[in-house]
Amino acid sequence: MRSICLTNNKGGVGKTTTAVSLAHGLVILLRHNDRPHRVLLIDTDSQAHATLLTTGRREWDRDRSLGEVLLAKPDKAGAVLQRLIVPSTWDDDLHVVPGSPTLDGVNSRLAEDHGFAVRLRQALRAVADQYDWVVIDTMPSFSRLTTLAMVAATDIVIPVEMRFLETVGLQAIVEKIGDIRHAWETSIRLTGILPVKYDQRITLERENLELYASHAFYGPHLFQTPIPANVAVSYAHDACESIFNYDDRSTAARAYMAFVRELLERIYKPAGAD
Repeated sequence: MRSICLTNNKGGVGKTTTAVSLAHGLVILLRHNDRPHRVLLIDTDSQAHATLLTTGRREWDRDRSLGEVLLAKPDKAGAVLQRLIVPSTWDDDLHVVPGSPTLDGVNSRLAEDHGFAVRLRQALRAVADQYDWVVIDTMPSFSRLTTLAMVAATDIVIPVEMRFLETVGLQAIVEKIGDIRHAWETSIRLTGILPVKYDQRITLERENLELYASHAFYGPHLFQTPIPANVAVSYAHDACESIFNYDDRSTAARAYMAFVRELLERIYKPAGAD
């Protein structure tokens, strides 16, 4: 089971949109190619927007959301996780572990547990034979919830806008990945950096994209297809629909599918291949 964490400590960068689009895109593309395609979306953000978009509901109680899993006794957490999984309204092969506003309190309570970071990773072992992929949405901060989401992941994707202030914090995220890899003995890797809300009409954005594409470290990690700013995304959100269900011919839908395809190519790429 492969797990992909979407993270950025800045809000409003399209992280949740990317998480839900990735989750559904994996189902669609892998099913089309006759590959295992059951996907579990985990919402670790107290705003619970990923939950709202994919289930049509937001106000899940703590005892019916991820918080219960994270506060359960370690030997019970897997069973609790299995009980809390709900179907999405988008696709029969996409399921959701709901987030809720109570996660803010859970984040504080985790401070009492020095081993908090492995809680989600351990709980996911209970569903390893039920799902092929896990996609984890995170809150826009380096919180304990974000840390445990990253520890549970095999791959990290960073959505980032091609604007100055948004790109300044990118190095901090990369360093955080290294810190977590060392502290929690995990083999997570930065699988890619995804330009989002990209507007090629803006000179500064074009220049920043070119700058990152030519950078010795960031360049090889940059996904080739930026996700364009596209009003279809807002309409899809308003309807609580996937961008692929709402308008699969929109520029955003085509770009997100290209991203999913490239992500799979990177993940399946043999070790050491050029």
